[in-house]
Amino acid sequence: MKKERRIAIVGTSQIKAMGVTEDQTLTDIIFSVTRKVLDETGITLEEVDAIVMASLDLMDGRSISDMVTSGASGGYRKNEIRVNEEGIYGAILAYLELLSGNGNIALVVSWGKMSEISVPIVTNLTFDPLFSRVLGLNEISAHAIQAARYQFRYGVSREQAAKVVAKNRRNAVKNQFAHLQEAVTISDVINSSIMAWPLHALDLPPYSDGGAALILATDRVATEITEAPAWIQGVGWSSDTYYMGDRDLSDLTSLKNAAQKAYKLAGITDPYDQLDVAEIHDVTSFHELMAYEALGFCSPGKAGELVDQNETDFRGRLPVNPSGGVLSSNPYAASGLIRLAEAALQIMGKAGQHQLAKVNIALAHGKTGICEQGNCVFILGK
Repeated sequence: MKKERRIAIVGTSQIKAMGVTEDQTLTDIIFSVTRKVLDETGITLEEVDAIVMASLDLMDGRSISDMVTSGASGGYRKNEIRVNEEGIYGAILAYLELLSGNGNIALVVSWGKMSEISVPIVTNLTFDPLFSRVLGLNEISAHAIQAARYQFRYGVSREQAAKVVAKNRRNAVKNQFAHLQEAVTISDVINSSIMAWPLHALDLPPYSDGGAALILATDRVATEITEAPAWIQGVGWSSDTYYMGDRDLSDLTSLKNAAQKAYKLAGITDPYDQLDVAEIHDVTSFHELMAYEALGFCSPGKAGELVDQNETDFRGRLPVNPSGGVLSSNPYAASGLIRLAEAALQIMGKAGQHQLAKVNIALAHGKTGICEQGNCVFILGK
């Protein structure tokens, strides 16, 4: 029986996320992260067998945007494909390409230039035009409805959600690529302006300009590229139904399903005990708490107790978002791919000032769709 290939992340790159990058066009951002990851791994473009780009047409402002962006990512006259999805889903496709035998090295690139669009207007277009869109729903108001439903069902407190923000913003101070590098207090969060109840301004991530790139390689060449590859031990993804009203918004069902698939492949039976770090797509403070439960870190409704006991702090039992998470940097389509990059950096021992000690197994989570309709989970190991 032919042995299945093993795939690893052997290189990552990011640029510093910013509110506005007036001196960089979209293609400048893409070229910067692509050139950087190739230089840092010592790989030439000729050695790359597959290039996967991941972004969102609605956010890019054009359809089939790889007609514009493929040159900057090195895709000209290459095996190039674009996923109209969150960046971490591009990593899934690259992983599957290599797993299927289609080459030994793949490049994944994702980006966001949020300073050029109005996210509330654009995300309103993702709703059904006959029923939901006309109500004026957008990403913020929809997430507020979900947060309120979660809070009502499980009784999570305003202070517990604020502790998530304070934790992640405190971690971001050490991350050179973070957009917001200023710590905030629980009081700052609670006293910030209400955007859509129960979400205050600081419960929400910024909108950032930025990007990220990863190099994936098979076991045939991975250890030749780096002495410390981050091996992909498990992957899972799942999508829930489109209509918000057809879902129980108090739970992240598709994230739970995705995690169970990834855990099974990786041999994880007790994630809270076996994982050393988790990078979560914290689209709001309440959603990070919801993710704790869906990922099996605690029982339903008990996530607030983890933050009360500082269990997910930088020096806690299971550090979550030591990079600062999405609440500190949000180049939108690239945010999930950055979670995977940050998890890989922890495994490789290259996370800089926010590097944790003794990281052997890491989790990365990315989400897509309104109210986390779709979710993806990677498990990485040494």
